[in-house]
Amino acid sequence: MNELPSACGIAFKEWDGVCRALLEGRQSLLVRKGGIEEDGGVFRPEHPDFWLYPTHVHQAEQGLSESWGTRRAGPVPRPEDPVPITGLAHVELVARVTDLERLATLMPHHVWTEETILKRYHYRQPGLWVLVVRVYRRPTATTLIPTPEQLGCKSWVSLPDPIETSGVMPVLDDSDWKGRLDTLRTLLS
Repeated sequence: MNELPSACGIAFKEWDGVCRALLEGRQSLLVRKGGIEEDGGVFRPEHPDFWLYPTHVHQAEQGLSESWGTRRAGPVPRPEDPVPITGLAHVELVARVTDLERLATLMPHHVWTEETILKRYHYRQPGLWVLVVRVYRRPTATTLIPTPEQLGCKSWVSLPDPIETSGVMPVLDDSDWKGRLDTLRTLLS
């Protein structure tokens, strides 16, 4: 197992469907262009470990493949509703993808639709950040009540109190993770 911090006070906002895919071991990638509230609208892959902060803001059901975009039963969550923090991500590899052929090779490895990925890629100037992450699951969720600083269109949010990482377990065993990491490293090199 990687050397994880004993606690982590940073979270990464991502569509709920993508967080579910990460926590179920379906994917090990995060892609980012930049958020409106980020400095200059530019994303920076600055944190090696972070909690997954599932959000429904801007999640379009057609933006995700298969059933990943399907909303769970119940009312549509609001940005100010409590957020379950279950997954911890550890960044293994960061790559900047500026070539459509390379981006196409990643399609089988994530749940975004081709249309969603291409929109993100072409927004402003061509290119995307790709983070290859190993994901760990907490045995029970920590419920976060969003603060005004956490709301809005941004990737990184600070948590009021760091959440301990003790007891987290990898969603993929070491063998499966090594195979996936080797594949993604080859596709991104």
